[in-house]
Amino acid sequence: MAEQIDLSNKDPHRKRGIVLHHHHGFGPIREVGIKEAIWITPGLLIAQNAWLVSHGRPSWALSAPPTMWLDDLDQSLTGRRILTVTAETILTWRRLPSGLGQRPWSQLAAGRVSGLPAARRNLEDLQSKLRTAPAQSLIRIQTHLPDIQEEWRVIINRGRIAASSGYCLHEGEGSRAITTIFDGAVFDPKHRTIAEDCALQAANGRSSAPISVDLAFLRGSDRPLILEGNPVWCAAPYAYGPQGMISFLKAVADCRTDPVDPYQPDPWMAREFAGRFRSSWGSTRPDQTMVMP
Repeated sequence: MAEQIDLSNKDPHRKRGIVLHHHHGFGPIREVGIKEAIWITPGLLIAQNAWLVSHGRPSWALSAPPTMWLDDLDQSLTGRRILTVTAETILTWRRLPSGLGQRPWSQLAAGRVSGLPAARRNLEDLQSKLRTAPAQSLIRIQTHLPDIQEEWRVIINRGRIAASSGYCLHEGEGSRAITTIFDGAVFDPKHRTIAEDCALQAANGRSSAPISVDLAFLRGSDRPLILEGNPVWCAAPYAYGPQGMISFLKAVADCRTDPVDPYQPDPWMAREFAGRFRSSWGSTRPDQTMVMP
């Protein structure tokens, strides 16, 4: 799914508004205005850019934090060992590196692919999943964090907090039950400022691009730990409030209008998604678009 977000004020006599153009994702987007922001999944962005290049048009450049952003954080901010290496390297291992545990979490470092969903795996399982992976794909492996209670998201743009919200509660270690913000989850209000301060500390000087930072509070702890740092243009919005939502959309817009360190897809992502619109490469059929005032 993709959204074009027009933040321009076309009528000076009307209040500034936001117009959303919704695209179903079954075909390429033919036209996007130069002042329109883009909220899109990485897979659709890869497919769209492949289609644009096939038509001799420039691809979309959207700001993204460095792939190794999480790895470069001090362990005091993450609470665990994090290691990102190529698939080729992992296939040479005889044992997992120390400090990761016997069944660490593993996933693609920059994106998601069907062949390697985020999961806990031992070395044998991980190597089995990587047999057909591109040799230079970057795989992130990290120690399991026990007993997460709350997860929060903080949006940072131009060195400032743009928006923040709790987004899910875990029932307890050993349970897979999760209550999300959409199910009415209620979060400890004092955790908002703590999460914002931690996210700002992690992003300061390490990412010039807008960034969506996910954090976790372990049960019984008021010290958040950084889980992930992702591009804002593919981050889900949560309970940011009216002003926070405007700031979130502004951060999405800045990813396109002022691109910094544009997103570069992992080879595995490119292999899985680049050909999605191949049947449309010679097509001139107009988009099916839904405009949301």
